[in-house]
Amino acid sequence: MTGLPAGQDGTIDSLSKNGGAVCEGRIARCRACVVRQNALFVHLSPEELDQIAPSVPDFIAPAGQPLYHAEDRPNALFIIRRGIVKQELYLPDGSYRIVRLARRSDLLALEALLDTPCDHTAIALTEVEVCRVPLPMVRKAMENREWMATQMIHHWHQAVQRADGWLKNYSMGSGRRRLACFLSDLACWAAKETPAQGWIELPSRNDMGAILGITKETASRLLGDFRGSGLIRPQGQGMRYVHVDRAGLTQIIAADS
Repeated sequence: MTGLPAGQDGTIDSLSKNGGAVCEGRIARCRACVVRQNALFVHLSPEELDQIAPSVPDFIAPAGQPLYHAEDRPNALFIIRRGIVKQELYLPDGSYRIVRLARRSDLLALEALLDTPCDHTAIALTEVEVCRVPLPMVRKAMENREWMATQMIHHWHQAVQRADGWLKNYSMGSGRRRLACFLSDLACWAAKETPAQGWIELPSRNDMGAILGITKETASRLLGDFRGSGLIRPQGQGMRYVHVDRAGLTQIIAADS
């Protein structure tokens, strides 16, 4: 069962209920999209894009909302326009590990192209803006566009490379080094998405533990240590949003490599 909000399936029947304003809005959205140069429809002409756009709904999901669950068949691909999505794998003892983080311009549910169920549960880690591309539309678009197959392979290869990086940075070395790598990555992604922002949004301690393979208590203690040494500085009240000392984090990563 997917987490797609009701009424946003993108079908022609759905569009007929909402009127031409929805179509016009989606066309304008796609024409102005800042992630298209790295996403699925990068080489489509403006005319081709205008034909596809009306059937591609977008929605905003708050942190914690699932996009789809493991074993789902969403019959769609998901393009992330903003924010971070976590992909979870549940273990036999009932615990879970976060095995991948997807961010702006990434494709999710690529398994759908193989007619297989989704491997992971995808949940918004932060507030995310997502486009849901119906799978029949993707298949039709790929029929006469060989470059789209190459684009799909590119996204799969990118996922493999990131899995290798995940193993190196988040699963090896001390907890202190893993946390430094994670915070440095969050800062890098935030700088690319919103350069003027200057701060990052921290996930829950449970999620940090599931990402880094440590307990939530260890994650909390390490964050306290980082705060005490000036590596992170709260933005306002609490520790949800923080500024990071990227140079200091880099030193920790290098010293523990």
